[in-house]
Amino acid sequence: MMHTPALRGALLGLCVITLAGSGCGGTSETPLHIGETATPAPEVTTPAAPAPLVELGPLPQDSVYQLPVEAVDQDGAAAALDRHRGHPVILSMFYASCPTACPMLINDVKAFLVTLTEAERAEVRVVLVSLDPARDDPPALRAAMERHGLDPTAWTLLRTAPGDVRAVAAALGVQYRSAPGGQMNHSTILTLLDPDGRPVARHEGLGRDPAQLRSALRALPATPSSR
Repeated sequence: MMHTPALRGALLGLCVITLAGSGCGGTSETPLHIGETATPAPEVTTPAAPAPLVELGPLPQDSVYQLPVEAVDQDGAAAALDRHRGHPVILSMFYASCPTACPMLINDVKAFLVTLTEAERAEVRVVLVSLDPARDDPPALRAAMERHGLDPTAWTLLRTAPGDVRAVAAALGVQYRSAPGGQMNHSTILTLLDPDGRPVARHEGLGRDPAQLRSALRALPATPSSR
């Protein structure tokens, strides 16, 4: 198992220091002429330091984030499975051209999110890893985001190398194989990860309320998210 790189430290605020008008050994002010009035110096404010990010400790050994997976997202940006570490994550697998099962899986996740409170929805993130990296390039993933009306602040679609697809599928218990006509047969599994990437609940099948995910989510200890 490989550990992820060292996590970010807290941000330091920047202080703005303004030096006004004085030089060594005397004044540099220009004398006023009769009838002139002094122009008040502009007020200078020091911006408040940003709130520090939450420090995250070492990854647990049973974290899915231990997988050394390299990926790109729907925008072509480099990504890893731990992109949303610090949040509860629903992790699953799909492929963009899937005609039936994957749209149903996405609708099931949407329906599940609706059952959560506003505060719970604000914390949960959804990551779908493509089973078809040969065709699911960033434009195809972005088109899937738009076609399904997915909010990019909460949903991330990832494309990995074929070997990484197998590694993620093995970790989640997803089975898949090619089918005629460029389609794929695959299991439909939703896995809830805790903020450190440990699987805490699993739901298999379509069209049924994943109540065990909701119960497991609400049983998680309150943890301030990191990003």
